Amino acid sequence: MEEREIQEKYYLLQQLQAESEAIQRRIVELELVDAQLEKTIESLEYFNSLDDGVEALMNLGGGVFAYVDVKTAKKMLVDIGAGVVVEKEVGEAIEFLKKKREDIQQNIAQLEQLLQQILERARAIQEDLAKALKAEEEKK
Repeated sequence: MEEREIQEKYYLLQQLQAESEAIQRRIVELELVDAQLEKTIESLEYFNSLDDGVEALMNLGGGVFAYVDVKTAKKMLVDIGAGVVVEKEVGEAIEFLKKKREDIQQNIAQLEQLLQQILERARAIQEDLAKALKAEEEKK
């Protein structure tokens, strides 16, 4: 293997490493969103099971919370994307978020598969480089 080919393989290996790190970061971001959606679904299911009002904490931002009395939590405002908010029944909101979670989990699975392909390709390049270096040492 020529010097130029070895340099190209090293460069490609660095690109694959950067790409795999970016994918890993995206997977972590999606896993965080998924966990947040799971908690939100659990909260909505709790609200949906209530017959009477309940006292809850509302996050006002900046680490400030207020006690609020939730009399009837049968309708929610749901962000459906692009800053658009619509009113939905609690059950509809739960189903919407479950579908969103499914989409996120599917994206995670696709990214994990892509990451595996990148790692396999990087491993093959590392093996080629190791063989080339060993062949160069044997020549000396």
